[in-house]
Amino acid sequence: MADEVRISMKSRVTLCLLTAFLILGPAMAAFASPAAEEVEQVQPRFRVGFFWEGYQLNDKNLIDFYGHFQKNLPGFEASVHTLYNFDVWAAYRAYTDEAKTSYYNLVDKFRLDMFSLGALYRLSTGLIEPFIGAGFEIYSYSEKIEGETELQGTSGSAVGVHVQVGTYINITKFLAAKAYARFNEVGKTLPSPHPDDTARLDLGSKEFGISLMARF
Repeated sequence: MADEVRISMKSRVTLCLLTAFLILGPAMAAFASPAAEEVEQVQPRFRVGFFWEGYQLNDKNLIDFYGHFQKNLPGFEASVHTLYNFDVWAAYRAYTDEAKTSYYNLVDKFRLDMFSLGALYRLSTGLIEPFIGAGFEIYSYSEKIEGETELQGTSGSAVGVHVQVGTYINITKFLAAKAYARFNEVGKTLPSPHPDDTARLDLGSKEFGISLMARF
């Protein structure tokens, strides 16, 4: 019961942060100064790049079975400048892992495809551009067991939210680096509970990474 209360409170806090960002963001932009409008005119419209990140799982059952709390993942992202200092941002990365089952000693493969879509608000100051952001997570997962067995694999999808913070470092007119931290809240109710009576698959995570992006 305590775990369910903590999960519920965590989900409500994340949802409140997302709602506040989406509501207050346009209001902040409405009070932008003329100087900010001049900066907007020279901002690049598109940013496209690749990132390398440390991806940390939240689900204890996944960590215990596959034996990894964190894995390093590559991915790619893109954003488009809309108005004032707001960008629409998207990213994709995939998490894969495998382990052997304890009884049959068969290979159990897990894959999680993750697509993010959200908004960023950047504070344009020239060389350094710190940002905050929030948005949605769309996940597709699958578990397959290789070999001759009656054990069934599983697959499905889940939707959640994220918040993130970081900064761009503009290296040249057409090139920028980026450092970020992102926190995802994504869950899936299971048709039957785990042996420890957990009835929820926690696909949420924490991500910390760097990226290199083209600006144009």
